[in-house]
Parts: sequence; structure tokens; C-alpha cells
Amino acid sequence: MPHPSNRTTDPAAPMDRADTQGRHVGTRLGRSLVSGTPYLGALTALAAGLTVLGLAVSGTTVGEWAELALQNGDWTDTSTWAALLYLTGSTTLKTLPLVVAVYVAHGMAGRSAVIPAFIGGVATTIVQTGVLGGLVAGVIAGAAILALQRIPVTRALQSTTTVLFPLLATVATALVSLSLVSSLLDILTKWLYIQATVMEFKNTLVVGLILGLMACSDVGGVIAKTAFAFGAVELAGQDPSKFNPLHMSVMAAIVAAGMVPPLAMTLATLVRRKLFTESERRYGKISWLFGAAFIPEGTAPFALADPLRVIPASLAGGAVTGTLVMQFGSTISYPRGGVFAADQIGQPLLFAAAVAAGVLTTAALTIGLKSLRRTAPAASTARVATGTPKKAVAVGRA
Repeated sequence: MPHPSNRTTDPAAPMDRADTQGRHVGTRLGRSLVSGTPYLGALTALAAGLTVLGLAVSGTTVGEWAELALQNGDWTDTSTWAALLYLTGSTTLKTLPLVVAVYVAHGMAGRSAVIPAFIGGVATTIVQTGVLGGLVAGVIAGAAILALQRIPVTRALQSTTTVLFPLLATVATALVSLSLVSSLLDILTKWLYIQATVMEFKNTLVVGLILGLMACSDVGGVIAKTAFAFGAVELAGQDPSKFNPLHMSVMAAIVAAGMVPPLAMTLATLVRRKLFTESERRYGKISWLFGAAFIPEGTAPFALADPLRVIPASLAGGAVTGTLVMQFGSTISYPRGGVFAADQIGQPLLFAAAVAAGVLTTAALTIGLKSLRRTAPAASTARVATGTPKKAVAVGRA
């Protein structure tokens, strides 16, 4: 049997902590996020791809009648298959916070953290905090297990810690996720909603900026959903011919801003390939499609792997796009589907120009911020699989 130090392992393998054992918890978390990109990217691509296929087959209204179509079960009708694709994809996207929570917690503290993170992930799914909420739940679960493992326990009580520690960590994770994080986000979203309402008829450019920031702030989480709800509430249940142009411009600003991050990540991976891992470059080849279809979760693999660079860059691009849409007066009368609802967009060329400006802003800032780091991106799984020794693998993100 080869000596353990001579074994070639895959640092990006799911649920593998061999490369982070004994390291600082921050290093463990960072490497866990980076190594999870290939697997989270594959899941996101599958889920978003199915959603896009559903939209392509039956149009942007598929979400309104998808469940009814499946209940009728007429499999000779293409709309039934479109409903199946759309619901499968959209439901899978809702599980992303759960997957993120479990992966992060295991990367930090091992198998003992899986159950607490799973329950914390379920809690974040209930309160719709998005993938960043799943990240928080995973960190809390992992940190709780690490803290509990530092408590000295007699040999007679060691067997009880197998159940007791995960139980305590579960309570702590659920408590923080549901009570603290959810409450703080609820206060924040209500305040943002009020501010946008107050400013709606006073300063439309500021409204566009605020909503653009909200749409790109948390990768389709509760803040982005609050912005979407703000724009959609004025369009719900009304005759399209009676829509207020200002309300349609507000909705257009939100949709346009939400399209920016996934589109920008594709551009960034094409312009400066060396700043991204191989898995990020592969995912970047298709993330533009999810941006075009207005699926903000499409940027999740990039945002989670490098949140301190990707999210600020996304915020800047969203703010630019939201402001420009309000300045140009572009409108949209249907709040879903992105380019699939192109026939519902007023002044589409100006709408596209605003999106392009945001994409260029986010891509440029992402490249600039990533260029400042001192270390190279982590090696891809393909490289490790060829037998590259672990000691030769590049160090992960700073």
C-alpha cells in the first residue's frame, strides 16, 4: 500500500476534506467554496437549463399554468412536457441553498456538520434567503460543530457526543438562520421596499439604482425577490393596456439588472481566462443563457467561489443598468423570461444598451478585482485527475 503522503487525491472532490485538514477555518471555508464550483455549477446548469427549455417550448407564461398542465397529464401535448421541464428546473433551483449549506459545513467540520447544515438549509429555503443564506447556514453549522468539538469530554461521555453535538449544532443553526438572519433580512427588505416606494415618483434614477442593487445583491435571494415583488405588484391583475409607463420602467430596471451578473461572468471568463478555474470557464460558456433568460441564480457558482469580488462587481453593474433603464424609459409588461419576453419590452434597443453597460461594468470590475489577488485560482479537477501531485497544485484564492 502506498504511503498516504504519496497518494494523489482530488482536492475538488465533493465532501473531501483531506486538503484542508489542520488548516485555519477560513482557509477551509475558502477552499471548500472553490472546490465546490464544478459540482454546484453542474447542478445550477442542469436546473437553469431545464427552466430555459420550458420557457423556449411554451413561452414566458409557462410558470402560470405548469402545475395545472401536469395535473391534466396530456403527454401528447408539448405544453405538458414544457411544464415538466420548467417545474423540474425551477424546483431544483430552490434546493441550491440546501446543497450549498451541506457542502460548506462538511468542508469545514466533516460529517458531523451535515445534518445541522441540512436542517439549516431547509430553514433558509423556507424563508427564501437564497444561496447566500445557504452559505450562512453552512458556516454556522460548521462553526458550531468545530466549537463543540473543542469542549473536553471524558471517555465515558464520548459516545453521547455523536448525537449530542449535532443536536446542539442543529438547534444553533436553525435558531440563527430562522430568527436572526431571517429577521434582519425581513427588516432590511421592508426598509428597502419603503424607500423605493417613497422615491418612486420623486427621483426615478435613484429608484432604478436602488432596485438595480437589490436585484444583484444576493443571487436571487430574498432581497432580489423583494425588488421583483415591488415591480410586479403594480402589473398584477391589470389590463396591459392600462399599465402605468413608470411602473413598467421599474419592472424593466429590475429585469435588466438581474440579467447582468450571469452575462458578465461569461464575458469575464472569455476576456481573462487565466483568472478563473477550468470549471468556471466551462460554466461561463453557458451562464450567459441563464442571464438572458433572467435567472439570477445562474451566477451562483461564481458568487459562492469568490463572493468578495463577484458580488460587489455585480452590484455595480446592476446599479448602472437599473439607473440607465429608468433614464431611457424602457418598459416591460411581463416580468419573467428575459429575452423570451422580448415582444413585451418597450424601446428594446435602449433596454439592451442598458444591459450591455451593466455587463461591461461588472465584467471589468470582476477582472480588476481578481487581478489584485496574489495567488492563482485553484487547479481544476481535470488536471488533478491526470496525476498531478498535490504539492504541485496551485494555491486557492486569497
